[in-house]
Amino acid sequence: MRGPNLMRRTSFVALPSALCVAGVVAAVAGWRGPAMAPVEAEGMESTPLVTGRNITPAGRQTEVGSFPSAMALSPDGRFLVVTNTGERQYLTVLSTPDGGKVSQLGFNRELTGGTGGRKEGLYYGLAFGPKTADGTLLYASRGSEDRVGVLTLADDGKLKETGRFLDNPSGTAGVPLGVAGVALSADGSRLFAANNNTGRHTGLKGLVSVFETGTGRRTQQIEAPGYPFAVAALTQGPDADRKVYVSSERDACVAVLKVGSRDAAATLPTGEQPIGLLLNRKQDRLYVANAGSDTVSIIDTRSDKIVRTVLLRPGGAHALPGATPTGLALSRDEKRLFVTLADMSAVAVVDLPEGKLIGYIPVGWYPTAVAVSPDGKRLFVANAKGVNRRNPNPTADPTKANRQQYILNVIEGTVSTIPVPSRKELERHTEQVLENNQLKPTLQEALRVPFKNPGIEHVFYILKENRTYDQVLGDLPQGNGDPKLCLFPRPVTPNQHALAERFALLDNHYCCAEVSADGWNWSTSGMASEYVVRNSHYGYTGRTRTYDYEGTNNGVPVDLLGIPDVARAPSGYLWDHLQKHNVSFRNYGFFIDAILTDNGLDQASPLVGGNNPTKKALVGRSDSNFLQYDTTYADSDAWVLHNAPSPGQRKTFGKFGAKSRFEAWKREFDEYVKNGNLTRFQFLRVPRDHTSGTAPGQHSPRSMVADNDFAVGQIVEAISKSPYWKKSAIFILEDDAQNGFDHVDAHRSIGFVISPFVAKGTHYRRFSNTDSFLRTMQALVAVPPMDQLVATAPILDIFSATPENAEPYNAILPERAIIAEVNGRTAYRAHDSLRLNFKQADAVPDHEMNDILWHALKGKNTPKPTIRYGLKIKAAADEDDD
Repeated sequence: MRGPNLMRRTSFVALPSALCVAGVVAAVAGWRGPAMAPVEAEGMESTPLVTGRNITPAGRQTEVGSFPSAMALSPDGRFLVVTNTGERQYLTVLSTPDGGKVSQLGFNRELTGGTGGRKEGLYYGLAFGPKTADGTLLYASRGSEDRVGVLTLADDGKLKETGRFLDNPSGTAGVPLGVAGVALSADGSRLFAANNNTGRHTGLKGLVSVFETGTGRRTQQIEAPGYPFAVAALTQGPDADRKVYVSSERDACVAVLKVGSRDAAATLPTGEQPIGLLLNRKQDRLYVANAGSDTVSIIDTRSDKIVRTVLLRPGGAHALPGATPTGLALSRDEKRLFVTLADMSAVAVVDLPEGKLIGYIPVGWYPTAVAVSPDGKRLFVANAKGVNRRNPNPTADPTKANRQQYILNVIEGTVSTIPVPSRKELERHTEQVLENNQLKPTLQEALRVPFKNPGIEHVFYILKENRTYDQVLGDLPQGNGDPKLCLFPRPVTPNQHALAERFALLDNHYCCAEVSADGWNWSTSGMASEYVVRNSHYGYTGRTRTYDYEGTNNGVPVDLLGIPDVARAPSGYLWDHLQKHNVSFRNYGFFIDAILTDNGLDQASPLVGGNNPTKKALVGRSDSNFLQYDTTYADSDAWVLHNAPSPGQRKTFGKFGAKSRFEAWKREFDEYVKNGNLTRFQFLRVPRDHTSGTAPGQHSPRSMVADNDFAVGQIVEAISKSPYWKKSAIFILEDDAQNGFDHVDAHRSIGFVISPFVAKGTHYRRFSNTDSFLRTMQALVAVPPMDQLVATAPILDIFSATPENAEPYNAILPERAIIAEVNGRTAYRAHDSLRLNFKQADAVPDHEMNDILWHALKGKNTPKPTIRYGLKIKAAADEDDD
C-alpha cells in the first residue's frame, strides 16, 4: 500500500480554525462531488472508501484478522499482542523492532454448553501479568463468554493457552455480563474487569468484577455507571491497589472506584462515549479518549479532577463531529500523545506541554488502537477495517480456502508499522489527512458550489433491507452488473428495474455500513458510534450480543426513560435534526418495537405494548397502524390483487384493518392530500425483502422480494398521481448490503432517486453513498448537515431545473406465480426455518439464512455461499391481529 513516499509533497496547511458548523455548511453546501468514472475504470487514487473518505495508509502493513480492537506491549518491550472483536479472531504477536508477525493463536471454535455463545472468542481487554516458568502471563477478555482467559507468552513470542480462566457468572436470565477492559493490581494477584453489557439484569447500572488471579474466583462486584468499558488501575503511589478508573460509554464519565467499596467513589464527567484510558509512567495523569465528543480529557489522579480537554477534530469547538478518538499512546519522553481517530482514518498528535493538537498521521481504515515501540521510533496502529478501499465478494478467495466471502469476513484488519514522524514530516502528513477527509480549506473553497433546489418541498425516505446491486440489478445490461450474481431479476423486481430505467440508474452507489446494526445508524444519523461499529462486528459473528441499535439497549427503550442511548451517534438522529429546524415529519416504521411491561415504563402508558416508537422525538409522529418489522405481513397489495395469501400470513393489522404496509401508509397520505397539509419529510420502512427463508406456510423469498418491489411501485404511483408530485422527491435505500455478493464491493447496493426533476434515462455513474442521500435530502428541506461525513458527502447532482419527467408512474404487478409462491414442507431446509426467529431483523444466524436463501433460489447442488453468524435476540412480543 502507499507509504509516506507516495503522499503529495506540498506546503503545510495549518489546521483550519474556521471549520465551525457554519463554515462546514457554507463550504460544502453545494458540493456535488467529483465526476468519477465507472468503478471498473477507476484507479485506486480516485477510489474513495464507501464512507466517501480516502485513505493513504503510512508504513508497512501486517494482517491480523477481523477488526483488531486493542494492543498490549509485553513487559520486556519485545512483542506487541493484538486482539480482535470481529469475525475471525486471533491473538497475534508482532515483533516490535519491525512489526512482523511472530505467531498467531485463533479463537474461532464452536462452543457447546452454558457459555452463552455459539462461538468462542475475544473482545477487547488485554493485560500482561508477572513472568512465570512457562512465560509471561497474559490475560485476555473473552467477551460474552463471561470470562477472562489466561495465557503465557514465551521468550520466542509463542502464545499458549493455560486452560485456566477467571470465570464471571452471567447475569440473571443468562444474559452475559460481557467482559471488556481488564487491568491488574501491582502484584498481579487481582484483576479488575469491566462488564460492558448493562441492562435489566444489572439494574441498568454497570458492574466491575474483581478476581483473584490465583484461584480464578470472582470475589467482588463494584457498581459503576452504565456500560463500563476501559479500566486503568493505579499500581504505584499512595493509592496503589486502592484506586481503579473505569470509563462509562453510556454515561459520559470516568468512575473512580475504591477497591473494597461496593460502588463508585466519584464520577468525573468527560466527553461523550469515553472508551480509551491511559496512565502515564508516574500515574499522576490519566488520558481519556472520548469517542463521541472528539476530545481527550486529562485527569489529575491525585485530585481526581479534569485539568484539560483537547479537541481533536479539525475546526474548533463548534465544528461538526466526525473524528471518533479510540486508542491512546504516549511518546517515549511523554511530551506527545498519539490518539487514533477512527472516522478520520488518522492518528492525532497532541503536544502535551502546550496542551494542543499539532497534526495528524494518515493510517488505514477505522484505526482503533496505537502503541509506541520501546525505543520511541515506531508507531503501531491497529486498522480495524484494513487498508483496502474496495472489498468485492463475488466468489470465494482461492488463496484463503478457509475464508468465506461474507462482508464481515472479507474485510481484513491490519497493524501499520510507521516511523514516528519529524515535525516537518508531520506537516506533510497533516495536509494529506485533511485532503483525505476533504477538510482542507483550499479544497472546500474549490467546492463552494451553491445547491439550487429546483422546487422540491417534500421528501419521502424509504428504507429497505440488505440487498447488493448485483443481487437485484445485476441483470441490467446498461449498468455495471454481474448477471451471474443476480438473485432477484426483472420478473421478481419489475418496479425497481423500471424505476432505474426511467429515472436514474445508480451503479456506483454504496452503503456506508456493513450490516443492519450499523446500517440503521448510518441511515438515520449519517455515521455510527464506535459502540455500534465495534459491537455490530462482534455480535454478527456467532458471539452473543443483543441488538442495541434501533432505540433499545438490551431490550430497554432507554430514551423513553430519560436514560442515554449508548448506541446513539454523536450526530444524533435525522428526526432530531428535522425537529430542531422546524421541519415537519411523519414516521412509518423507523425505530418501532414491542415495548414490554418490565422496561420501567408505567404499565398504563400507551407506549407499552407492540408497535411503539423507541425514541421520544418519534412519539406522536409515528403511525401506530403501520406495522413494525414483521415479514409475515405484506408490504404491498399484491397478495390481495392476486388473491394469494400464505397460510402463515398476518392478513391485517391496526384499527383500520390494513392488509399491507402500503395500505396503512396510503390511508394517511390520502388524508394529507385531502387536507393539503402533507409533512415536509416522511420516513417509510418496507422490510419484507429481508425474507423469512423457507419457513413452511410463509411466502417464498422470491414472493417476499416481489411483494416489497410492488410496494415501492405502489408508493411511487400514489405520490405521482397526487397534487404533491411536482414538489416531491423519493429516495430509496437499503440499510446495508450484507445478504449477497457483488463483484465491485460487498457494500455496493441499490439506490433510487425518483422525482419529476430527474431526467429520463439518467445513468448516474458518479460515486454516491448513504451520506450522499442524507446530504441531498437535508439540502432539499434546507437543514444543515449533521456531521462532517454528511457535510463532505457528494450531493447528488441529479436534478434538472424543470419537472421534465412528470408523467404519473403506474406500478407493475409481478406475476401471480411469483406472488403466490409459498414454501412447502419439502422446500430446502424448511424444517430448519421453522425454528428460526424471523420476527426481528438479523435475528436469524446468518450462516443459516444465507445457506437457505442461496440454495432455495440457485438450487440444492449449487456451491454454498458464504458462512455467517447472526445475533441471538429474544423474540419480540407478538402483536394482536385486528
